[in-house]
Amino acid sequence: MYPLVREARAPSRAGQTVGIMAGVAPQDRFPEVVAWMYPLMGHNDRENMTRIWQMVMPPPVFSRAKQLIQQAIGE
Repeated sequence: MYPLVREARAPSRAGQTVGIMAGVAPQDRFPEVVAWMYPLMGHNDRENMTRIWQMVMPPPVFSRAKQLIQQAIGE
């Protein structure tokens, strides 16, 4: 998904785009999305997505996202 965001938007607006997408996604399905998406992504895309989430999510929400990422791919 990150490559699509990168292609569709200027880098300066990629975080905004991901934030909007995250805001409309059903929050109860977010753990499933992370568990599905992160194992399919390469290291660079994982790092980029995690950094974007860190920028757009409030700290308590990002802390939970980080736990989900660790569960999906390990330490």
